[in-house]
Amino acid sequence: MLYLSLSLMLLIGLLSGIALFGGRIVHRASDRLPDVEDPGALAGGSSISVVIPARNEEQRISILLESLLAQDRAPEEIIVVDDESTDGTVAVCRRYGVRVIAAGDRPAGWVGKTWACSVGAARTHGELLLFLDADVELSVRAIGRLAAAHRAHGGAISVQPYHRTKRLYESFSALFNAQAVTAVGVGARARGLFGPCILIDRASYTRCGGHEAVRDSVLDDVDFGVACRAHNVPIRTYLGGRAIRYRMYPEGPRAMVNGWTKNFLRGAGATPTRVLLLQSLWIIGAVTAFAQTTISLTDSTLAVFTPDQAVLIYLTFAVLVGLSVRFYGSFGFGVALTFPLHLLFFGYIMLRALWVHARGGSVDWRGREVCPGRDGCRDDATAEDG
Repeated sequence: MLYLSLSLMLLIGLLSGIALFGGRIVHRASDRLPDVEDPGALAGGSSISVVIPARNEEQRISILLESLLAQDRAPEEIIVVDDESTDGTVAVCRRYGVRVIAAGDRPAGWVGKTWACSVGAARTHGELLLFLDADVELSVRAIGRLAAAHRAHGGAISVQPYHRTKRLYESFSALFNAQAVTAVGVGARARGLFGPCILIDRASYTRCGGHEAVRDSVLDDVDFGVACRAHNVPIRTYLGGRAIRYRMYPEGPRAMVNGWTKNFLRGAGATPTRVLLLQSLWIIGAVTAFAQTTISLTDSTLAVFTPDQAVLIYLTFAVLVGLSVRFYGSFGFGVALTFPLHLLFFGYIMLRALWVHARGGSVDWRGREVCPGRDGCRDDATAEDG
């Protein structure tokens, strides 16, 4: 009876994982931002204004600015909105010759990033507005590809960047990237937008209410997509692939822990109940697979499966993880084989976020105290999502 129960639990977990990630594996080509076959198509078209909200981005914004200045389809203007930076962000930006404006005092009821984006948008002149987080990096054809996607679909185009990692600890962001993409969705039926990269025409931006429509939202990207749909503005989301990338937490493990703690409850709140159920079932199945493999290999009397069966089950879950997370970033085979460690870290962040929220606490993020999962926190939300 126990054998059948555990087998059923594992099967349900595996099928839930396939339901969550299988579509991405099958439709991987159409999920990515499409390329432009004719290089001549990159030229001309609507004028593009880039808005970059930035707070304490001295160490990261250079990569974005360099990639913007190297575009085959150059934007007509680049505006960096300085959100009370206390480091050398402004000096770095001015070295690249881009326009820097101060966000100014944030009115009551506004979240930091939405205010910075709104201030920047009001100072632009382009027909298309491209909002980029400061840690984004663009390939030389990225803006042309975004503009082409907008010509094809109209409305708002948004991209979840490919997460570029360099150090071992950064690989522990794998499951969080999967969570973020699954919560929003990819394609024309997405539930919202991805905050790091949003391209929208000025008429649609105005019709949706601009960032003022989501001024107090801690899920401004998702809620802005909802606002667009409510005003009959089409939205289309993609994965960045090689075109649009970012490196989220180069500062170190502490920044990564605080960043994902900040984002966890916000992201969980945007995830549909059906998706949360599938994720829970997949996690239960994966944990069971790991537990039974460990028990079987130690020759414990609690073992239900033979060692060969247990290893096969473990590898099946590992293969599913490996095939899935590679679309979100440079998460290699090592992430797949060590998926229990990543589940443990995921669980730790979840519990930490719940604890911070329950006691009314906060986490430090870029010199501000951020309250995960709650509106109205003093100094809530910076000008940068990651």
